Amino acid sequence: MEKKIRAYEKYIAREAGREMDDATREKLAKYHSEMLKNFQNERLIHLIIMLFFVAFTAVVCVAAAWAALTYGFVLEMIPLYILTIILIILTGCYVKHYYFLENHVQGLYKYIEKLKGF
Repeated sequence: MEKKIRAYEKYIAREAGREMDDATREKLAKYHSEMLKNFQNERLIHLIIMLFFVAFTAVVCVAAAWAALTYGFVLEMIPLYILTIILIILTGCYVKHYYFLENHVQGLYKYIEKLKGF
């Protein structure tokens, strides 16, 4: 998805910067609005998934902390601790990905104004 957004940003920046007639500009504005809706839907889906993922990671972290405080660091709990570490790393990666989506979709809004002449 990151490659797709980057490629689209390059395309729309190039196209919005060139001279064109009103019909072509309107067609490009309509195409950009459709692409922006697609990216917004993608961003919403990733937000929902990220929130569930963060909640699951928080529950596992609380369970691991409770197990460590109650039973100490025993060998039977090692899989739980490993799962906690993996989930924390994956959550960080997912937050980074969502941050990318959010910022780049926000950046695409400026081309609507440019294309519609505001």
